[in-house]
Amino acid sequence: MSLVMRKIYITLALLILGVAGMAYLYFSTLMKDSNNNDHALYTVVNSAPVIFTFENDKGFYDILSKQEVTTELLGTEKSQLLKTLKSAIVDNSGINNWIEGKKVILGFLPGQNNTVDFAIAVQLQNMDVNEASLKNLKAEIKKEGNYYELKFGDTAKCYLSLKNQAIFISNSKQGITQINAAKNTESDFADYIKKNSRFAKNTLANIYVNYGQLPSLLKNILNSTLTGELSLFNKQNAYAALSYNFGSDKLLLNGYTEVNSETNFFKLFADQKEQKVSIDQCFPEQTANYTLFTIEDYEKWSKALKNLQKENKEEDKINKQHQEINEQYRIKIEQSFPVYFNKQLAVLQLKTGEKIGVVDIKNGDKLEQFLLDLSTEYAPEIRIFKEPHLLGNFFGEPFKKFERPFFTIIDNHFVVANYASTLQVFLNSYRGNKLLVSTNDYTYFKDQISSSATIAFYINRDNSSDIFSKNLRAPYYKQYQSKNGVKDYNAFGYQLSADNGKFLSNVLLLKNQTTNTIDSLKY
Repeated sequence: MSLVMRKIYITLALLILGVAGMAYLYFSTLMKDSNNNDHALYTVVNSAPVIFTFENDKGFYDILSKQEVTTELLGTEKSQLLKTLKSAIVDNSGINNWIEGKKVILGFLPGQNNTVDFAIAVQLQNMDVNEASLKNLKAEIKKEGNYYELKFGDTAKCYLSLKNQAIFISNSKQGITQINAAKNTESDFADYIKKNSRFAKNTLANIYVNYGQLPSLLKNILNSTLTGELSLFNKQNAYAALSYNFGSDKLLLNGYTEVNSETNFFKLFADQKEQKVSIDQCFPEQTANYTLFTIEDYEKWSKALKNLQKENKEEDKINKQHQEINEQYRIKIEQSFPVYFNKQLAVLQLKTGEKIGVVDIKNGDKLEQFLLDLSTEYAPEIRIFKEPHLLGNFFGEPFKKFERPFFTIIDNHFVVANYASTLQVFLNSYRGNKLLVSTNDYTYFKDQISSSATIAFYINRDNSSDIFSKNLRAPYYKQYQSKNGVKDYNAFGYQLSADNGKFLSNVLLLKNQTTNTIDSLKY
């Protein structure tokens, strides 16, 4: 190689190293600035599984003041404190210029003694806010360590911290202490919020949920563990990004729910096209809650279920059981439910707490014949399985609670329960046309939400009263029963519709309608 060529190569190498070095410095500085600019967000998400964000804009507060849902959900005490803070900060021109036009982050986090605290955070950026500036708040200010206690009047009290060009406010000492202790570390949830906030610029407010951390918040609200119908909220590796829509008679959220784990049961439905929901047509009128699933392609879905069972080390046990059944009863068990299944299944709970599983089927008479040797007659219309776990083997997690159930088949509905008396309640309601779909409240709920879904959850407030009296801690059950709480709300729904690996989501909390309003809908 000539001396000239060697010099050219050396020069090129130095140029490349120089460019790489400058690029590294540029992007590392950019990332550092970005982390500083998002310090408020990264700090709050470390403690709060539920995040509410909005722009500090007069129009937002004008709309919020015209609806009551925040007061009814949060309770009088926290709502009043938020109103006091709004008056002290937003309506105070000497203070509002700190946060004018900036994003407000409101996080809900677990507190002490089974409470739910909140933390408000705003990234101030390049603004010098100090203790002297706080005097404009017109509050009694007391310095306590690395935070301030603010007292408004005789009762309203909150705690404030200034950190990394961000302002943090909490209703509790523990909340502000937790915020001060939090580090500005990497967070998948914070990154998820940042990514999705780019697509939500035209919405008034947004809610983000980290289902993985949600149990830490719910354990302060519930007496029970997150099993059964509450398993949706139990350590799910999933995030939701939802837009908040205001209304006087409902809370409506729209957006996406994203399941991050491949070994999550709900992930099995991420590529199943939504279906028009019809299975709820047979549910008894005393239904308190239900979870329903639609499966467009059972063969494809079943392969995914088997992969999940393999991952959970259940596959060998299931295969062995099926082989023993095939040999003992001289049938092919794989030709039962997979052959006769008809796209929809559900698990519901009655107001008494009893649980029922329903599977829509084709050719119910043939399936009944197929299952004759596998079951024993208990009553003229009710039989019981001889072998356990069959429904869980074919339909997964929701049906594992029916280990060796009683069953009946009526009008191509395969219905199971752990008690024969529960099935009799179902049959009596069905034949007497005492159904959920015949009630005015459910009719109105269905009118307000999409008729199609891949997965849907529903809670009927009135029918769930006894269940919640056992599951909710006393202060929250009081809020549930209070006229100033959610007593006037009758229905909660959460719909998931598969969309390219994620779920389009609709969340609805609906108020009761007066008789006149409901009657007017009929004409």
